[in-house]
Amino acid sequence: MDDGRWSSHAKRWITGLALAVPLVAMLLYGPLWLWALGVTAAALMGLWEYETMLQKPAAAPGELAFSLSVGAVFPASAWLFGPKGLLVAAVASVFALWAKYLAMPPLTRDACHRGLITLSGWLYVALPLSFVLLLGALEEGRAWVFFVLFVIVSGDVGAYYTGKSIGRRKLYEAVSPKKTVEGALGGLVASALVGTGFGLIFLRDTGASSAALLVLSILTELVGQAGDLMESMLKRMAGCKDSSRLLPGHGGLLDRLDSLLFAFPTVWIYGQGWH
Repeated sequence: MDDGRWSSHAKRWITGLALAVPLVAMLLYGPLWLWALGVTAAALMGLWEYETMLQKPAAAPGELAFSLSVGAVFPASAWLFGPKGLLVAAVASVFALWAKYLAMPPLTRDACHRGLITLSGWLYVALPLSFVLLLGALEEGRAWVFFVLFVIVSGDVGAYYTGKSIGRRKLYEAVSPKKTVEGALGGLVASALVGTGFGLIFLRDTGASSAALLVLSILTELVGQAGDLMESMLKRMAGCKDSSRLLPGHGGLLDRLDSLLFAFPTVWIYGQGWH
């Protein structure tokens, strides 16, 4: 590995560890209200990156403030009122956008396009991230959240090193030229093994069988890979390499959250049968 690639690789690991240590500490020992603050901060940063990527020309300060304000309602609703609160927040966000444009014309095609980008940001970023709080509120909630993280991280690592070693066939070159079929399969195998093993050790009290944990691990990694591809597609459409430059070696926060956005809701929905 040449010096440039080694430097980039090392920077990626250092940034990852710097993020992981406080995150793990908060998830292990922090109360749910602290989780709510963390999720809100992540949702707001993710929304800012999303708006910055897709709104051309850039959103005015008032438009951005409106988007972030409504986005903050999602995790607050999930924390305070649970699944019903999150559903109400999603419905209310549509009416909030409608009311905004009624109060602030002109009603143009451009305004419609910009409004739809804002709405999709709430549903793509703020809504799924709020499922972290729904998972955390379950019995064995901390273990469920770590299950998602272990599955997705092991899948990323497995896909990266398998793709680097034996990757030949492109998975979806038009969207993500570096991803390979072999890498995706390596990620699935790693997630299946790690997720099942983690579940058998830490989720025994939920009543989940080894077969169910295996299926859930594979399903979680599949939706994680779909989330990764979706964000790659959005960046390709927006003409940018990363969602921002917030995290050295990683790009933006959305570049780290993309695989998790669909994974948290999937595990929460699947896990309802065990509670």
